[in-house]
Amino acid sequence: MLIYDINQSDGTVINTAGRDAPADPMRQTPRIPAGATDIAPPSTGEHEAARWAGDDWEVVPDYRGHVYYTDDGERHEITELGIEPPVDALDEAPPESLADVAAKKKREIESARDAAIDDGFTHTFGDTDDVVQTRQRDRENLTGLAVSAQRHPDKTFQFRAKSNATYELTADDMLALADAAQDHVSEQYGKSWQLKAQVDSALEAEDREGLEAIEWSNAE
Repeated sequence: MLIYDINQSDGTVINTAGRDAPADPMRQTPRIPAGATDIAPPSTGEHEAARWAGDDWEVVPDYRGHVYYTDDGERHEITELGIEPPVDALDEAPPESLADVAAKKKREIESARDAAIDDGFTHTFGDTDDVVQTRQRDRENLTGLAVSAQRHPDKTFQFRAKSNATYELTADDMLALADAAQDHVSEQYGKSWQLKAQVDSALEAEDREGLEAIEWSNAE
């Protein structure tokens, strides 16, 4: 006699082919141990499983491990027998809404703008080109030096560039450097405004491809 062991955690059959029933040690006749049955499980198809219902097998949906998405982009994984994915479930995550893409693009633009500002610009000191950094603290330092240059037009100023070289500047040179720094910052903001306007236009036109193509490197 064949018997079929039942998985105690979910009621499914452990050995679909069955196994020989053990013999009763006293009577030497086949016996059915606890957690087993002599009823053969039915055949099952894709996404189906036979589950023991107490006195017989029942065929139930088996989508365990199946991942699906709802139209709001939320990911779900089925972990239990008897649960089917909703009829409107998606096999892949839906694309981001255009509004979300636009918001992300603007954040990327702002981040790239800030990085470009911090990178600084090349300035000519006499016959030498060097990079002037324009991070927040650098801009504050330049503003302070410019104010001092306005108050003390006959004074000279020491300025250290990114290379760590120190240059001696007249008050006029210092003011010109501060103006160049402000021009650099304004240029980056101008680029960001241009790109954000493109984002708004693409969003209004519902142009996903155009929206996704907008990059800081494309700014003129």
